[in-house]
Amino acid sequence: MLVRDCMTPNPITLRPSSDPLAGLAICRSGGFCHLPVVDDEGRLVGMVTESEIRHFLATAPPPSVMQRQHRVEQVMQPPVATVSPDYPLEEAARLMIRHDLSGLPVVEPDGRLVGIITRSDIFSRFAEALGADTAAIRITVRVPDRPGELAKLAGRIAAVGGNICSVVSHAPGRTGQMDLTLRVDRVERETLLSAIRADPEVEVLHVWERAPENP
Repeated sequence: MLVRDCMTPNPITLRPSSDPLAGLAICRSGGFCHLPVVDDEGRLVGMVTESEIRHFLATAPPPSVMQRQHRVEQVMQPPVATVSPDYPLEEAARLMIRHDLSGLPVVEPDGRLVGIITRSDIFSRFAEALGADTAAIRITVRVPDRPGELAKLAGRIAAVGGNICSVVSHAPGRTGQMDLTLRVDRVERETLLSAIRADPEVEVLHVWERAPENP
């Protein structure tokens, strides 16, 4: 998945000359934590958050006689990081974690802003990729960390009619083994477990099925 697949295109923006009061009103009415600031050509020049605007308005002296209002350029900060539309989604998530950001501006190579991606966007898409919207059986197994183990496991599941909707690998911190979390449908729970446990090198760690929802 790429950033372009889940970013918000053409986000609301401010200009450096905008009134911070207008920016604060936009944040409050739209529920935005931050807003990009662009120049006349649509190139990203800064970012401003609701909390930064509130602090500025509470502490800044009144505008001078020659300047009738404050300007967003007095508040905005350079963007900590940006991504392109073709940036891998997991790399965007890594940048947010590294810099403790709630969102990233999405820009073209010429600096033109084309979107914004937030933590909520990424959480939503990751949940979808992990099969959270399906009623499939979720099962976590521990297998030897060597080539071909996933293919072997998938073959056993397919042999009993199971269909793997998603799979994620993660190391549990012990040498020579890795954990796999799969979402599997089209097969009964006990049939699936019997097929997996037929391999003595595979350990079933956790099994979960969503409870039926009331109509």
